[in-house]
Amino acid sequence: MAMQQAGLSAKAAYSNFYILDQDGLQSKARFSSLTEEQMAFARADLPDGMALEEVVEQAKPHLVLGLSGKRGTISEAAIRKMAAAVERPIVMPLSNPTSSCEITPEEAYEWSDGRAIVATGSPFEPVALADGSIKTPSQCNNMYIFPGIGLGASICQSETIPDSMLYESAVALSRVTDEEEMARGSVFPSISKIRQCSHAVAVACIRHAHDLGIAKASPGCDHNRGETYEQWVTRKMYYPEYAPIYTSHTR
Repeated sequence: MAMQQAGLSAKAAYSNFYILDQDGLQSKARFSSLTEEQMAFARADLPDGMALEEVVEQAKPHLVLGLSGKRGTISEAAIRKMAAAVERPIVMPLSNPTSSCEITPEEAYEWSDGRAIVATGSPFEPVALADGSIKTPSQCNNMYIFPGIGLGASICQSETIPDSMLYESAVALSRVTDEEEMARGSVFPSISKIRQCSHAVAVACIRHAHDLGIAKASPGCDHNRGETYEQWVTRKMYYPEYAPIYTSHTR
């Protein structure tokens, strides 16, 4: 979806993926056992059942996603081959819980000589590298965009939430991460900026809904004329501030 939003055809976008399961690389030779969705990604240019390390050597990918739920499925050999071909290999083991993570951040950093960009599905502590520097892997969690999507869609009364809105949300979120966070190895913003993330995502959703013509409400519709999208979202955001409650024990 993101690649198509960036201008690629569906065929070209699919060709950038190499899907492996417990039997190795999925190819079109397995047409009788793969679903329609899997067949869209199945390879016609490589042998069926290739191991991850072989695929990495052939494809030289920039990114590996771990979605297996099995510890150790992203091997040292695979990461070292990636790091030999790519300056900053992106490693995202997204399975939960921590015990099911395909590779740990420490392993990814060690096997890539500290050059890996890491985000995980489970929370991990910062990692001290051999040169004394500290890397902080991000937790890739839907909390970064789901609240903002709900906020934006409800404010503008969006008729639907199309896939393209998710893409715009991800782009908005990426702009919240600052240079200091990226220098620490973080892909996502600090959790202390979660309200800023939700605000940015909500604004992006509202703007996209208006671009698509699916928003039923607009800034200024409730007598606040001249209001920007940013101001509208700020005014509509919920702030959990509670007045103190005093009780008297006297009668």
